[in-house]
Amino acid sequence: MERCVLFAGKEYPDGSEFAIAATKYNRAAVITVATMPEDREDGCISENIYPAKWSRNSPLSARSVILQAENACGAFQEAVIIFDTNWYSGDFEELTPSVCSKAIDTMITSYTHLVGEIVARFKKKGSGTIIFVLKKATGDEANGGFSKPVGVLPGMAEGAFRGLAESMATTFGQDESMKIVLAKADYGTTDNQFASWLFEVLDAPNSILGKYDAKKGPQWFKMGAKTGKSSFFNPFQKK
Repeated sequence: MERCVLFAGKEYPDGSEFAIAATKYNRAAVITVATMPEDREDGCISENIYPAKWSRNSPLSARSVILQAENACGAFQEAVIIFDTNWYSGDFEELTPSVCSKAIDTMITSYTHLVGEIVARFKKKGSGTIIFVLKKATGDEANGGFSKPVGVLPGMAEGAFRGLAESMATTFGQDESMKIVLAKADYGTTDNQFASWLFEVLDAPNSILGKYDAKKGPQWFKMGAKTGKSSFFNPFQKK
């Protein structure tokens, strides 16, 4: 494998379709896990897919994820940070102090710590791509979309993730050492569809993903209906 990509935010096995898709596009994959799976002699979850334990309530664990990823495949050139709102919807239904505190640690603070560590590592290396992947809780209402109730806390955290991604794009959009990509899909899109489209477009010649326009500001690129090579002429729509 020529490249390595780190996936964080949708732990294995639930986020496995992203990692599997990456291996089909000539990448080794490291994916975060809440609990390390049973060890294999080669340290893999499966061929070219490696685990990295992430304790979301620990800032030190964010740095450990970086080290685990580098130990697994030498270095990673891409980091895909996933926020799937519906994936969180069943975990934080009550608005009690303890649930609110856990929700903030899990869905907001942990992302900030990890992104900070990734930025520091990429700046030290002089290059890297951070891809913020948002799977929204709603469809596109303008196109007859739909929504699914996800609760107050996951809905709030979705907004925080969007804010983190857009702030990153604004801050580092013209930084030559980093590329920031913002990609989104509506509720109902499968991880395999999203990941396959994402890597096809990232690898396409002259891809515009991550090219920052200071006049327009942060731009989210929405997964198009087509994911094949022919979709490169119109692979996404902006909104």
